[in-house]
Parts: sequence; C-alpha cells; structure tokens
Amino acid sequence: MKKLLLYMGLVLILVGCTNVENEEEQTQPVLSLEEQIEEVMNQHDYPPQTIVNYEIKNDFIYVFTDTNSSLNVAVLEYLTDSIEWIMDYKSIEKMSILDPEYENMPVLTVVKTEDANIASVKVLGEPAKGIQYSKEVTDDYAIYTKYWIHFTEMKEEYADFENQNLPVNSIEFIE
Repeated sequence: MKKLLLYMGLVLILVGCTNVENEEEQTQPVLSLEEQIEEVMNQHDYPPQTIVNYEIKNDFIYVFTDTNSSLNVAVLEYLTDSIEWIMDYKSIEKMSILDPEYENMPVLTVVKTEDANIASVKVLGEPAKGIQYSKEVTDDYAIYTKYWIHFTEMKEEYADFENQNLPVNSIEFIE
C-alpha cells in the first residue's frame, strides 16, 4: 500500500511539474517575422516607423528605411529561430551591396532616382523592381521617393571591390 501511494505521489509530482513548464512556454509570446524585423531594426537605431519596405532573398532580409529623407538599407540574416544583424548602408543613391563572406548572399543593387521621367531601370540588362514611397512633411505636402532594386547572383569576381564589373556599373535608365 505504501508503494502504491509513493508511486501515485511521484506521478502527481511529475505531472504537476510538466504543466508548470508548459505554462511558462505558453506565456512567452511568439513574434511574427515582421515583429522580429522591427525589433532588430529598433535595436540598431531604426525605429519601426522608418521602415518603408523589406525584401527577402535566400536567407537574407533587406530592410529599406528612410531617416531624414535619406534612403538606407540594412541586411539581416534569417536563421532558424532568430534574425541576426549583418550590416547597414546609409544615404544610398546608387550602389551594389554584397559581402563575399556569405556564400549564398545575392548582390543587391539599389538606385535612387530623383527624375520623375524615369519609367524603368535595367541592371545588367535585366529589369529592376521599382519601389515608391511617400513621406508626409505637413498635412498638405509629401515627399515622394522612388528607388529601384535588383538582385544578382554572387560571382567570384565581385569579391574584388575595385572590380569595374559590379552590377552598379551596368545600370541603364529608361524614360
């Protein structure tokens, strides 16, 4: 009889401990991908209201922000259970963004255009994706910004930053 009571007590203790652990796991909120991006960006002085767009390519997230009417981009790496900061670039007008240390990181080419007559942009002969956003300055005045992005597969020759064959050097504006 004592053994039966001992076993029942042990089972009740184990079940009780299991429920406590499950309750603790359930109280931790699960963040959406967008919330995770906002959290990482905020940790690096880019508040969520500055984010204008983001693009996901391979295991990388490219987050475009506008601070003080300046186009910026941050590169984040998407891991299985987290998002990690890699780098950022500020005040972009025209550049190719890459890091040869990451094998599957594509080369991002960004071109910011002020000319309203530009209808499209080609990078390495391929069409770039056009993105436009507005920023309200006053109730009746907004600034419109247009930029173009293009992803290119990383090539060994891009590892040399002095190389003149980077995608940013092969941009064509079409009116």
